[in-house]
Amino acid sequence: MAGMEHRSSTLIVGRESELAALARVLDASGPRVLFVYGIAGIGKSSLLTRFRGECEERGVHVVAVDCGAMEPTQAGFIDAVRRATSMQTGDDVLGRLGARGPSVLLVDTYEVFRIADPWLRNELLPALGSSVRVVVAGREPPMLEWATQRGEYGGFEVLPLGPLDARSVESLLCSAGLADHATTNAIAGLCRGHPLALRLAIEARIAGGALPVADAMPRVVEALAALFREGLDDRSRRVLDAASVPRRITSGVLAAMLGSGENVDAALDLLRQLSFVGATADGLRLHDAVQAAIAERLRAIDPVIFRTYRTAAWQHLQTGSRAIARHELARSTADLLYLVDNPVVREAFFPTTAHAYSVEALRVGDDDEVRAFWHGQESEESAAVLDQWLARIPSSIRVVRDRFGKLAGCSVVALWRDIPQSFERFDPVLAGFATHAPHHRLPAGQTTLVLRRVLSVEGGEGPSSAQAAAWLDVKRDYLMLRPHLGRVYTTLIDPTPFIDALIVLGFTTFGPAALGPHGFHLAALDFGPGSVDGWLARLGATELGIDERAFLDPADRTAAFAGARVQLSPLEFGVMTVLAERPGRPVARAELLERVWGSAYDGGSNVVDVVVRGLRRKAGDEAHRIETARGIGYRLSS
Repeated sequence: MAGMEHRSSTLIVGRESELAALARVLDASGPRVLFVYGIAGIGKSSLLTRFRGECEERGVHVVAVDCGAMEPTQAGFIDAVRRATSMQTGDDVLGRLGARGPSVLLVDTYEVFRIADPWLRNELLPALGSSVRVVVAGREPPMLEWATQRGEYGGFEVLPLGPLDARSVESLLCSAGLADHATTNAIAGLCRGHPLALRLAIEARIAGGALPVADAMPRVVEALAALFREGLDDRSRRVLDAASVPRRITSGVLAAMLGSGENVDAALDLLRQLSFVGATADGLRLHDAVQAAIAERLRAIDPVIFRTYRTAAWQHLQTGSRAIARHELARSTADLLYLVDNPVVREAFFPTTAHAYSVEALRVGDDDEVRAFWHGQESEESAAVLDQWLARIPSSIRVVRDRFGKLAGCSVVALWRDIPQSFERFDPVLAGFATHAPHHRLPAGQTTLVLRRVLSVEGGEGPSSAQAAAWLDVKRDYLMLRPHLGRVYTTLIDPTPFIDALIVLGFTTFGPAALGPHGFHLAALDFGPGSVDGWLARLGATELGIDERAFLDPADRTAAFAGARVQLSPLEFGVMTVLAERPGRPVARAELLERVWGSAYDGGSNVVDVVVRGLRRKAGDEAHRIETARGIGYRLSS
């Protein structure tokens, strides 16, 4: 095969019984919630697409959201529904959706949103109302609570999605023009009814070639992807290799990777012809199983090109991220994080382990179980302090439960401003944080998150899958609190198992705090003026070996103007930080006064103008970037 110009058949066959099961949610007596699950590439998204078409043919209003394209938070989910329904910011999205009458909400790629499972069950469904039926598709079976609470939802059913039957496989292969029985039998035997593997085999046009030998289905997909890639001409292979590197493919990022000599529109057309490449609202995407296989092969056979593509994509995306709107931050962050190859960072935000746990707020009746749990894990002194947290700030307690609802661990998380100052008297760890804070002041307007304790049944404070689930849950706090989150405090008795990860992520340790027989080591992660997004940018730039001091550097309080680092005063740096948070958009003088000088400042607003004049002098040839927004304040242009 010379190139990708001969698109194989993408006819979807079979699945009649599965479609009939989905259609039950449209019946008055059918389940209100139906959960579809199956392994990667088994056809969940294709099934939802077909079901959506059937709903629309019946005149049923459908709202489809993809968890892989949203911020994995409650706000991110609601914003995705708002955009899918063209509602305006500020609308009661869930209430209006329920008021539209019979509707179906389709939720795809649920595995990446799984950590927010309790919110979906306990808050989203009641808010939608009974007129909205919900179909959820993910790679893992639902938590037990879905079944035990089915009476509250109005009915719940599970649909495991397996391989295509023999007749459907034969029909699919024949529709692609593969009529030779020996070949179709060989392909059918290798792919075992797995739709993605079948599509790859068809795309590769391997009718007369030697089939790969592999047992596990991921290995089959990997081998077929490699075989397909090898059959391409050099140009098509280059396009596919580049497309496997970023999370999503846009004309801008593809142009950055391939260079000015490539016709990007033609390259995008090549990709669109492939059955494992899908078009979304924000670009093209390879099926993640195929993408991983091709990217890993590129990394192995040409690591220099692999790194070159990653660096070019990073620089393009990082430049664009400085001018995006708030609701696009999640997409931008995910795009940048996907390019980070460091396993500590990747696993922190794109975990490869199964989502076998949910993390939820403390429920009525949980107190005794949680108290007994940490009294069995902690020293007498430490457990007594946690008892005080439970009694005085019960909202800080989060419970980790396994698939069957059994307690697997807990975490204690709170914003600094929500913790009474009196707590410092009985909690030496909190007192240690309070001593540290005045000597390491945050930029104006930023807040602190305290991760006071994480414990699991499996490993105490040590590494475990339940402990990882609790940390992933806290990463959602990072995203929800940006751009106002400036610091995270945490503590460990023995940081040794985590020391490499703590260093990579940017934590610094101090202390210890005396509590119990061992004491606690304290740690702080300062995100800097750019909050979470600035921290993530530094992580990625460090891993890629890129000088990320593109504009502001809080370490030495400098800015980059006209290719040189310029030293700024504290007030100048503060003004530039606020302006840089919203490039291209005006910032009022009153906001600059409050953010930089503080709410207690009672002087005139002309101090802002004085500082801006000084900034323009230091900016030299780039002084024009600090623009006056007449009647408002100032803006920073690109």
